[in-house]
Amino acid sequence: MGNGLHIYSFQLMGIAFSLIVIVSVFLMVRARMIKEKYSLIWFLVGLFTLVMSIFRDLLESFSQLIGVDYAPSAFFGFLIVCAYFLLLNMSVSISGLKMHNKALTQELGLTKLRLEELEKKINKSEGDFKSSI
Repeated sequence: MGNGLHIYSFQLMGIAFSLIVIVSVFLMVRARMIKEKYSLIWFLVGLFTLVMSIFRDLLESFSQLIGVDYAPSAFFGFLIVCAYFLLLNMSVSISGLKMHNKALTQELGLTKLRLEELEKKINKSEGDFKSSI
């Protein structure tokens, strides 16, 4: 396999991968399996991968811009940064859900306590009513 053909096959794999990411995220948003706000970074990753795969010179320029000599390493670094952003976004979401869950649990406990007090009052008033008859 010649070097030019080898590079061309990597370029095709990059294009195929990015199209798979973009289409699968779009289908998941459409099926409401993922919310729009979470899908945005996936679309950006897929779009960035697609652009870098189509325009290889742009990847070289990008790697020179950030000071990395080997362009695939710059691309890999970019994907790692995206992964960190995804993890941070998920951590923020999980923290928010945990606080919301705690508030709902406390509210449920207070509602249950009020219900038990009302049931005691009703039972007591029924007992008083029966004893008066």
